[in-house]
Amino acid sequence: MAALTDFPISRKWPAQHPDPIQLYSLPPPNGVKVSIMLEETGLPYEPHLVRFDANDQMSPEFLSLNPNNKIPAIIDPNGPNGESLPLFESGAILVYLAAKSGRFMPEDTRSTMKRCNG
Repeated sequence: MAALTDFPISRKWPAQHPDPIQLYSLPPPNGVKVSIMLEETGLPYEPHLVRFDANDQMSPEFLSLNPNNKIPAIIDPNGPNGESLPLFESGAILVYLAAKSGRFMPEDTRSTMKRCNG
């Protein structure tokens, strides 16, 4: 299992509190979506500001987490099976947070989709 400090991004943005989800983002819409979801689910997190004016998204540390150089990105130190989970792309993060929290998604998505599609 990788510790949070094993991720190169932790060198540029060290965690003050290593147990909660580490969020690497800034205020544009995609970043705000994940921040809102974290607040709504009540999952603990520590935000880290990725500054585009400082070209942080192009730093080797950020690119080690998201090679697409886009915000947001997270590391969940308490991911599935107790292992750290790095994740990027807002849609993927939102689905993961919904599943982790047990909120905002039906348990049985297949039957829900059948109802939606007639």
